[in-house]
Amino acid sequence: MPKENKHLSDDVARQNWERYRYGVDRGHSAYTEQAKRCEGMYLGGGDQWSEQDKRILDDEGRPHYEFNQIMPAINTALGYQISNRMDIALRPRGRDGDASVAKIITKVIKQIADSNHLHWRETQMFGDGLIEQRGYLDVRMGFENNIKGEVLVTSIDPRDAIPDPDAKSYDPDDWGDFTWARWLTLGEIGQIYGQAARLKVDENQDSDPDYGDMDGETQRNSFGGQTGLQDAYYDSTDGIRRYRVIDRQLWVYELTACMVFPETGDVLVEANMSPESVADALAKGAVRARRMKKRVRWVVSTYSTVLHDDYSPYEHFTVIPYFPYFRRGKTRGMVDNGIGPQEVLNKSVSQFVHILNSSANGGWMVEEGSLTNMDTDDLEEVGAKTGLVVEYSKGARNKPERIQPNSVPTGVDRLMERAQMALKETTVPDAMRGNQGSEVSGIAIQSKQYASQQQLAVPLDNLAYTRWLLAKRLLKLIQTYYDSYRVFRITETDPLTGKEIDSVLEINKFDPATGAYLHDVTVGEYDVVISEQPMQVTFENSQFTQVMEMREKGVMIPDRVVLRYSNLADKHELIEMLPDPAPQPPDPTLEAKANLLGAQARLADANAQNKDMQTLYTGLQTAQVIATIPATAPLADKLARTVGFQDKDAAPIVPQAQADMPMADAVDMGTNTSPAFPALPPTGGEGAAAGIETPGADGVQPQ
Repeated sequence: MPKENKHLSDDVARQNWERYRYGVDRGHSAYTEQAKRCEGMYLGGGDQWSEQDKRILDDEGRPHYEFNQIMPAINTALGYQISNRMDIALRPRGRDGDASVAKIITKVIKQIADSNHLHWRETQMFGDGLIEQRGYLDVRMGFENNIKGEVLVTSIDPRDAIPDPDAKSYDPDDWGDFTWARWLTLGEIGQIYGQAARLKVDENQDSDPDYGDMDGETQRNSFGGQTGLQDAYYDSTDGIRRYRVIDRQLWVYELTACMVFPETGDVLVEANMSPESVADALAKGAVRARRMKKRVRWVVSTYSTVLHDDYSPYEHFTVIPYFPYFRRGKTRGMVDNGIGPQEVLNKSVSQFVHILNSSANGGWMVEEGSLTNMDTDDLEEVGAKTGLVVEYSKGARNKPERIQPNSVPTGVDRLMERAQMALKETTVPDAMRGNQGSEVSGIAIQSKQYASQQQLAVPLDNLAYTRWLLAKRLLKLIQTYYDSYRVFRITETDPLTGKEIDSVLEINKFDPATGAYLHDVTVGEYDVVISEQPMQVTFENSQFTQVMEMREKGVMIPDRVVLRYSNLADKHELIEMLPDPAPQPPDPTLEAKANLLGAQARLADANAQNKDMQTLYTGLQTAQVIATIPATAPLADKLARTVGFQDKDAAPIVPQAQADMPMADAVDMGTNTSPAFPALPPTGGEGAAAGIETPGADGVQPQ
């Protein structure tokens, strides 16, 4: 264990250690205590009672039962997250963004997520947040399996992570620093930080055999359980000595060598760029400049030894946090508010059982010396047995009497019901768990489950924010470190057959013909779109149900599509065994419908032409009336304006007769003189005056 009076020759290590202790004293120690308690409330198995309470109850002979209602509630919330996985997509933004490249980067991100088993790591992070208030993922580059580097995503124990105690933002970019306190052996130190660092640490001899238990820290989770016994097995040669390593990332603001792109205005730190990227940037017109820039400094040390002190190769902290309930630096999980109701439930149930147990043998009242077949000790031991025979002396004044036990206090059962109700109100209600009677339809249960998801709205919204932060970090790492030619093998699903298709994806491939790079993922700005995708089994079940219902309704869905949405283990082989669909004979009703539509169209054209002819004929009749009686023109113009007629030619609506126009003698116009209802050709007449071919004007027919 490090001694506080030990001389620290390394100021950087001393400052790193003091910052670590500052974070521990400013709230991390209290947080770990609460996190341990919350985890015990979730796991149960005796951990919902404190050791002190259990000792007191054991001394009094009283039970301490656990009715764990927190675990099923948390498991329901975890089940929702497991059934709805993250789906990341990119869309181009800015001048250099390209839609095809956005799709390629999306596929690369999915390949990274698959290789890192991100689904399970996110579940662990989500569970840490719900149970222990905080969950963390760590995103960085790894070069152990690929010399070009590959993105690695790991999870961090929240009790080892210390965010900036003075920060109050969700985004780590707004924190001052982040500290990750780990315990490493000499071998692990040499593997990560080099053999020189290992030798230096070994010389300083500041290991902790007690694993930190004697330094005010809470017990760490492990398969071994209690960790305070490690000092009994401490041996300087067996390699189990562990050193507390303070891994700290902090922001610094200082003058930095940068690459400035005049066209776009982008400013990149030159130290974070490869030589090839720098040469390419200079060729494209970028210029070198020194500017004040915010950068990440990375300091790793033990109590007295510096293992690493340099600028971080990343533009952000490697940590991605998840806080289910976050309020200006205050974090809460789903278990915190369930501790009180769970303790009330446990205590009321234990008290109820204790009262029932005491009712079986409340005790006896016996006159001194009155028992003949046993003594009082025997009666105390067997007094509650069935068929007990108690013989007392004939001259005794009082016969032995059983002491009536105390009755169960009124309201204990209601207290238990209230505690269970409060647990559901603070965690997950019954509706979301699907706990409904058989008389409730499945659709109604699903509707209630959907409505009850509002109680998880805040944790799920914060999870979406964490996913967005993760996607942005993955995009930045891809554009920074995936700057050379790479080949990925992508497995996609054919949308029609559902068969998996393997394809090769190439990025940053140089094209000698054009002198450009194909699928250059290092250029362009992209927006991240985060959505949820249902779990494969649940999604396919719902799809298969809908397909079958549509078939029952008469929708002709092919057999291949039905098989694709089924859950049969060999459905792809069955799809291939299906014969090719035979060409369907033409439907005779389709041709009839087409002919009918054609006939209706011709009828509409004929009707339109008929109306046009009637309008033309009406106009000719009006012109004949004006030519015969020019004085009617002003009156007709006024009447047309009265009824709202709009002239499509120059005013007036009805032109005046010219002065040299020959005037016809006045004739009797008959009864039909309205311009709105002109005389129409007779339909049933005979002779030369019948039909529209009459030689005279119908409106001015002579008598």
